[in-house]
Amino acid sequence: MLGEPLRQPDELKSYYRNEAVVQTYLERRTAQPLNGLLHRRQVALLNEIVTTARPRRILELACGPARLTAEVHGVRFGVAVDASMPMLRVARERTKAALWEFLRTDAFRLPFKDHVFDLAYSMRFVRHFELRDRWRLYAEVRRVLVPGGLFVIDALNFHTSYPARVERGLEHYRIYDVLYRSGEAEAELARAGFQVMRSEGLLRWFPVQRRINRLRFRAPRLARWLIDALERLPGSWPQTWMVVCKNPEPSGEGTAVRQEPQLTRKAPPE
Repeated sequence: MLGEPLRQPDELKSYYRNEAVVQTYLERRTAQPLNGLLHRRQVALLNEIVTTARPRRILELACGPARLTAEVHGVRFGVAVDASMPMLRVARERTKAALWEFLRTDAFRLPFKDHVFDLAYSMRFVRHFELRDRWRLYAEVRRVLVPGGLFVIDALNFHTSYPARVERGLEHYRIYDVLYRSGEAEAELARAGFQVMRSEGLLRWFPVQRRINRLRFRAPRLARWLIDALERLPGSWPQTWMVVCKNPEPSGEGTAVRQEPQLTRKAPPE
């Protein structure tokens, strides 16, 4: 009998503290053509946002081994948080020269004062939780974002991801993921109080790209070329959306005063 996918905060913390998971994480997320393209598209969009918005302070939730952190450029001051100390050790090694501070803490209770970050983002994290816990995370992100600050999050497409998972076998997916139909993620974020600015589909021809990805064992260069070429075409079957939201400006008069991102709660012990 198959076990239920991990979806509770304590279960996920334990999973991502496992050394075997830490050591293989980067390779699984970036090595093969399909995952590598998704990684590059996420990095490109984040760099575009940083270049355009020029945030003074950036927060990354669940940074893991700095998969994204190490490749986001133009950061003036950044804080990357994760509950896994093994992940953070790898992250620090990969970003020695970057302007990032790394902190082990609980994303549900961020140790910062209100309204201190101009941009917050998180990939492969919020989607692992049930709605009640996602709601808690949204509230915490809104609390630490300045009015007008941006929040970027990924959302999996039900219509492409679920058939692929069934074909592979649901037992291979140990971690819970919420899957959205078109417009559902944006509606959820709007109900949480965000203003949705943009939604970008990634892996635009996922059903076809996924099948081409099987060529990687015999012809890896050809597989990568074909997958990348399809991504340059307009497509309507993305595997993932990246949703860009804004923390709305207050309706009253006056401007919120920015504060330094000082700790207000102690980080949990190792």
